[in-house]
Amino acid sequence: MRVEIRHRTVFRFAEAASHSIHHARLTPRLGEGQRLINWTLRGPGNAAAWRDGYGNVVTAFTVTGTHREVAIELAGAYEWLAEAAYLRHEDPEPLPALYWLRNHGLARHTPEIAAFVADLAPRAGSPDDRVPVLHDLMRRIHARVAYRLGESDVTTPATEVLARGAGVCQDHAHLFIACCRSLGIPARYVSGYMSAERLAGRPPASHGWAEAQIPFLGWVGFDPANSISPTGDYLKLAVGLDYAEAAPVTGRRVGLGDAAMEVSVTYRRMDEGATNQ
Repeated sequence: MRVEIRHRTVFRFAEAASHSIHHARLTPRLGEGQRLINWTLRGPGNAAAWRDGYGNVVTAFTVTGTHREVAIELAGAYEWLAEAAYLRHEDPEPLPALYWLRNHGLARHTPEIAAFVADLAPRAGSPDDRVPVLHDLMRRIHARVAYRLGESDVTTPATEVLARGAGVCQDHAHLFIACCRSLGIPARYVSGYMSAERLAGRPPASHGWAEAQIPFLGWVGFDPANSISPTGDYLKLAVGLDYAEAAPVTGRRVGLGDAAMEVSVTYRRMDEGATNQ
């Protein structure tokens, strides 16, 4: 299966900025059976890339001089060769698994979250029960939190998602991560893409899910928004303690006035010529 992806992020400033810097986490972290066909990232100004403390490739675009708009564009294609029970990544891990138990940011757990998963706690500590517990948790969150646009934004914490019972993919992921950490299971946020076939009529966009650490298996993905474990049609870009640390594109500027960000994503199945925008 081959998929072409185009991702365009545009920042527009109400008043001209004199300096801005934008960080793009748009370089794939390939899993077993995945291969890049091509991958090109473009942006204005000076570009510099490095690998951060989580192992993500970060590309910084620095723009100087008066400007009101910054556009960062990705064009790429990848393929996956076989379906497996889950998408396995063999990247070296720069941090110990215990780091990902930090009660942090948008995936912070609270007494309300502990109560939500209290019945899972007796099984969560057993290595043999880890996989079924995590699948039970994924299904529970999928049933509890309806997928609805406009119910949240990128700053909505997990506890609020649980109370509202609605949100989008990053909300499902944050709640899953918070529940895992409450149970003593290391977990982290993943940003990336999934194939358009799984969108069920929703508009294409970058996607977010979670990974949990499982003894003898390593890091395994869980996507509560779709109630499945990611396979080869998911393409991983970056990991972090929450969305704020793994967001595909972020930016800062020197200037006044409001700023707006517009994102468009297009998927095309190269083997069938189908386009989703």
